[in-house]
Amino acid sequence: MHEDYEQLLKLTPDEMAVQILEKRRLLADQISFIIQGLEESVDQLQQKYDKIAPKYRKNLDEKKNDSKIISEFEKIRKELKEEKTQLDAAIRISKESDDAVSYWTRRVDEGTGELDYDYPDLMRFSKAVSSGKMSRIGIKHQNKKN
Repeated sequence: MHEDYEQLLKLTPDEMAVQILEKRRLLADQISFIIQGLEESVDQLQQKYDKIAPKYRKNLDEKKNDSKIISEFEKIRKELKEEKTQLDAAIRISKESDDAVSYWTRRVDEGTGELDYDYPDLMRFSKAVSSGKMSRIGIKHQNKKN
C-alpha cells in the first residue's frame, strides 16, 4: 500500500490526469453493460408486473385475501421499484462519468492553468501568495482590524 503512494507521488499532475482518464474510460465502458443488464431486468419485471397486476386487482375487487398472489405482487412491485432506482442511478453515474472524462480530457489537452468558472483553480490562493499577495487569512485578519 505504501509503495502505491510512493508511485503516485512520483507522477506529475499531467501523468496522473492521464491515468485517471484511462481508468474513467474503462469504467465508462463497463457501465454501459450494467445499464443494459438493468434495462433487461426492468423489462422482465415490468412484464411480470403487467401479468400479475390484473389478478391482484381482481382479487382485491372480490375481497379475497389470497395471500400468495398478494405477496407475489408486492414482491414483484418492490423488485421493479428497486431495479428502476438502480437503472436511474446507473444512467446518472454514466452521465457524470462522461462529464468527468470530457473535463479531464480537456485538462490534459489544455493544461490546468486558468480553469472554467464551474471548476475554479484550487491553487489560485497559493499562487497569489507565491507572487507576493496577501493570504486569505491575512486579508480576513486585516479586515477584522479595520
